[in-house]
Amino acid sequence: MTSIDDFFNSIENLPSLPKVVQEVMQMLGSEDLVIKALARKVEHDAVISAKVLKLANSSYYGVTRAIKTIDDAIAILGLFKLQTLVIASGVTSAVTQLPGLDLKRFWRHSLVTASISREIAKAIGQDTEVAYIAGLLHNIGVLLMTMVLPQTSVEIEALYSGGTVEERQKIEQAKMGFDHCQLGEELANRWNFPSEISRTLRYYATPLDKNASGMAPVIYVAVHIATGLERGEEAKDIAETLSKEVVKILKLDEAEWMNCIAFCRGFVSEAEAFI
Repeated sequence: MTSIDDFFNSIENLPSLPKVVQEVMQMLGSEDLVIKALARKVEHDAVISAKVLKLANSSYYGVTRAIKTIDDAIAILGLFKLQTLVIASGVTSAVTQLPGLDLKRFWRHSLVTASISREIAKAIGQDTEVAYIAGLLHNIGVLLMTMVLPQTSVEIEALYSGGTVEERQKIEQAKMGFDHCQLGEELANRWNFPSEISRTLRYYATPLDKNASGMAPVIYVAVHIATGLERGEEAKDIAETLSKEVVKILKLDEAEWMNCIAFCRGFVSEAEAFI
């Protein structure tokens, strides 16, 4: 493999997104969004509708009556939650079987990172929708690597062994000449996602890079917190190991980080309910 183009050209069936997900993506941030129209679009995709209704009825939300329609789901979850769930459903359905990768664990981490990204963005006044999607997709390049280069992916995992995202990136560059961040950026471009999202995927592992987007530090920190929560670490320990340079950019103090991490612990259960 000599280039990213060669990599993508070698994929016989590039993962694609359902039409409804593409339509919902175009609706993000729209001030003229017609809720009924959105609900009807979602209902036309049986698989995604089923996933959304499954989550709306999960114990995580503690509903007291059965949620039978997308209109009911909007009433319980809210419009923004419905949009992000539709996108999450489409993305997680794009690849459902992949030998060599624990997809349940992979998507759980992606979903937890997405929710944490959204909370951090909300706290610092950044776009919560962009944060959620970028958090959800941050690791999508790893999935593509496993699909195209399974043996190389195994070798990278062995060398990486739970290190930092920067360390993983360096290992990938040494092994392949490119990394999962570049692959994520290219896939986002091919899926016609907004440029802010694709650039965030490119630089989330190196948020101090001069070319990094303003969202990159959010995703970088969210990945760190998600990893700690999935390991069962205490909020204090997670907070103490955050990169001081990156945290400084986000301008939240220690107490705010502690509260944020404690609140985000519930996202692990939410992700389990989703998958």
